[in-house]
Amino acid sequence: MSFTLDNSLKNTPRRWWQLGLRGQLLLVFGLVLGLATLAAGGYQYRSLRQQLTRADDELLRAHAQELLSRISLDPLPTLPLPNQPGEVMRVAFAEAGQPARELFRSAQFPAGVGPALPPPGAPGRELGPRRLVAVGRAAAPPGSGADEAAATGRLTLWLGHPAAPLEQAVARVRRTLLLGLLGSLGLAALLAPLVAGVVLRPLRLMAAQARRIQQAQDIAPLPVPATGDEVQELAETLNQLLARLSGQATAQANFLAAAAHELRTPLATLQTGLDVSGRDPALPPATRAALAGHDAELARLGRLVDDFLLVGRLGAGAALPVAQQLVALDELVLALADRELTRFRAAGRTLTIALPEDAAAASLRVRTDADQLTTILLNLLDNARKHAAPGTPVTLRLLPPTTSTGLVVAVENALAVPLGPQLAQLTAAWYQADPLAPGTGLGLWIAGRLAQGLGVGLHLRETGRQLTAQVQFEKPVSG
Repeated sequence: MSFTLDNSLKNTPRRWWQLGLRGQLLLVFGLVLGLATLAAGGYQYRSLRQQLTRADDELLRAHAQELLSRISLDPLPTLPLPNQPGEVMRVAFAEAGQPARELFRSAQFPAGVGPALPPPGAPGRELGPRRLVAVGRAAAPPGSGADEAAATGRLTLWLGHPAAPLEQAVARVRRTLLLGLLGSLGLAALLAPLVAGVVLRPLRLMAAQARRIQQAQDIAPLPVPATGDEVQELAETLNQLLARLSGQATAQANFLAAAAHELRTPLATLQTGLDVSGRDPALPPATRAALAGHDAELARLGRLVDDFLLVGRLGAGAALPVAQQLVALDELVLALADRELTRFRAAGRTLTIALPEDAAAASLRVRTDADQLTTILLNLLDNARKHAAPGTPVTLRLLPPTTSTGLVVAVENALAVPLGPQLAQLTAAWYQADPLAPGTGLGLWIAGRLAQGLGVGLHLRETGRQLTAQVQFEKPVSG
């Protein structure tokens, strides 16, 4: 069973920045996890860099302290040389009020960087390709007995080694944290849809129920998630709205059904009286013509009352009984054309019939309710007769089954004005694309509801200025 509408107008494409609720959740989840991971990774990187740098400085300072302890100033400065690859050293003695005396400088020690050298006890500094630390102790001026003399100055030793190993270790930490960040973002990309699915599951259930309500004959309440949040409040509010709408629809349908039922008897009585009076041979021709006009108006009013009665039954959710029987669609199409030909002629329109030429009779039969199918096709023909472009024909076409589709009965007519977005509203009750046109706007709505009950597809398609209404069956019946 299907009921679809095709429209040549496309929906306005969504801009890239116009995210739906799922996209917003994915974006927020990804940003939060990504920023949190970035902040945590940055903090860890800073901490690890400081720890590695501090450990490197402590190791270098311990070596420098050991070298400093081995320096002798008596009678001449005697200094141990650095014994590690790439190490450089500078030793200076300074007294208050006098310029410092440089006692030793390695050949590769940075030149001209006196103010930039770290003081003893300060963190190490990178000067060029090396990292330097300083240690110091009180000492007497170099000379005889300097090691036992009272200290009057300060001996400072600067020791440096290549900074490349520390930078390589920091780079490894940086790469590790970067890989962790990328892995976290990948994990966020995998988990975000799952989290969004869990969060949006109550809304998806409500949307699915709303779609079922759109196609169903009754209004069932939406599922209410026991979340205690805004989603639960939304579901409860929508259920209250649906309950009110259901009550109003039921009251309206009951009123229509009751009013139509009450009107049928007096209308039948009036029409019978007019029929009897019109058969009196003594009536003047003018009176007979007037009675014929009244009889036609009463017949039209009777059909309108029948529509109201059918609307009342369908709107109240009552399932019309379906009397399944084999129906030859080619014969039904011919009978409908013969039945409606008088009305088309009176409206100044041409009704064209198109039947398959070489199809076998058995392939043109379906099992359905002949009366309800007749009502569907009569409403489609009536809609085409009223709303087709002036001076254009209406075509009633029977299409043979194909490998992918069953039999199709189509009603085609030209449009005076393109429907566009109004096409989707043609099957709404009481809707008329042209408010000045005759009718109540119930024909296509009734046809759609009856098609649902019969399990056939009713498709309205606008191509150019041509409106095609198709009744499609699943498959033909043989035998």
